[in-house]
Amino acid sequence: MTPRDNIRLRPFLGALTAVETQELFRGARTRRFRAGEVVFRKNDPGDGLYGVVRGRIVIVTESPEGKELILNKHDSGELFGEIALLDGAGRSATAMAYEASELVYISRDNFLTFIKARPEAMIRIIALLCARLRRATILVEDSVFLDTSGRLAKLVLALLGDREPHADAKSKPSLTIAQKDLALMLGVSREFVSKLLTLWRESGIVDIGRRRLTVLDARALELMVAGHQSGRSRL
Repeated sequence: MTPRDNIRLRPFLGALTAVETQELFRGARTRRFRAGEVVFRKNDPGDGLYGVVRGRIVIVTESPEGKELILNKHDSGELFGEIALLDGAGRSATAMAYEASELVYISRDNFLTFIKARPEAMIRIIALLCARLRRATILVEDSVFLDTSGRLAKLVLALLGDREPHADAKSKPSLTIAQKDLALMLGVSREFVSKLLTLWRESGIVDIGRRRLTVLDARALELMVAGHQSGRSRL
């Protein structure tokens, strides 16, 4: 399966049939970005949809005081920019190449022309976006009711769920991510995340290295999240 084929299976485009995606991709273009280069900035016109063919993109926002928060990251095969694609408003956050990246780009004009001729496809896409909104609601609840250890455990499990299955089923699942980026995704200090991961390593839950996190005991993380959520249900 090629990276472009993988993109076509992602939820937003996965709502389309094989014939529909083939038709949509006929007007797609390829764009390349260097590490650290901005793909688009917050409030830029929502002119199209992007898919990561190679590399990694991070979605970031800043507070008025200049504090940066990573809202999401997108690896090979993933899509970003759907919100502005649909409503035509400005970008809700800034997208930046975390490393040298190759992107496929579908313009908003081409997408709207495509979708106007296929209203049934739009209905399927709306259903998927509603599911994403429900997940966003859960994330807001987590930020209120879960402490940092529970949020970190849930984040690690979510990131593991997004990765491609490894060919060797016996290998332990790993993430290529810096502790600083985990901290930015949670809105806490890097030192706090480092202390938690060190405790987890001493307990045999994870193994940590330079820009690498290997989960040795996923069940322990699941129980950690479940314990916090059961406490929440008693409130």
